[in-house]
Amino acid sequence: MDHGPARGSFRELSRELFDSAFPEAQAGWVDRQVTTMVVEVGTALDVRLLPSDADLRAGQLDGVDLRGADLRDAELEKAALSGVDLREICLARADLRGASLREADLSDANLRSTRLADADLVRARLRRADLVAADLAGADLREADLGTAHLVGADADGARFDGAKLPGADASTATFRRARFTDANLRRAVLDDAVLAGADLSGADLTGANLSGAVLSEADLRGADLSAVVWSDRTRWPSPLAAAMRRRSERIGPGVYRVRPAVGRRASVPA
Repeated sequence: MDHGPARGSFRELSRELFDSAFPEAQAGWVDRQVTTMVVEVGTALDVRLLPSDADLRAGQLDGVDLRGADLRDAELEKAALSGVDLREICLARADLRGASLREADLSDANLRSTRLADADLVRARLRRADLVAADLAGADLREADLGTAHLVGADADGARFDGAKLPGADASTATFRRARFTDANLRRAVLDDAVLAGADLSGADLTGANLSGAVLSEADLRGADLSAVVWSDRTRWPSPLAAAMRRRSERIGPGVYRVRPAVGRRASVPA
């Protein structure tokens, strides 16, 4: 039988087949069926052929090729993506609440406004990732690598960053209420106007970080390295530290100060 010339992608062909078989199906139903097939077949299909708003909730996607995929607005709540190569993927506005992304590689990923609340991102690689306005509330990012990541305006209240690497990360205006950063690397991080009220920063390395306008009320800074930290008149230090920080700092501009480097030792807050 002559089937005519070969048509386009798997997605397009599947849409035609499902539309023919179920002509009265509601809009979006075909995409969900194609998605289910991909999840069940696994690596036999390339997930990059999926519609960008695919529904993959609770899907087992270990081993699927997701690098560079466009899954913006996708439903991936509680999906299993541990160890998956997600470099350069677009997951903007996607729902990844409670997803398992442990040790996944999300370098250069677009996670703008992505919902990652309560997600498992332990030891995930997020270098240069775009997490602007992302929801990271309650997420577990212990030992994750967020070097030079963009977290501007992100909500990371209650998140865990213990032992995480955030050198050069831009977290301006982000919120980290009651978040944990014990022994984290925050060297040269930009935290101006960030909210870190009640955060645990004990043992963190904040060398050269920008804390202008940051809210650090009730934060735990015991053992934190504050060498060359830049702060301003609007910075709210924990009450017991406010006077000490002014004594230890030099004025470098109108209302702007820098913590003097300690001689022969790090400028840490006494434990």
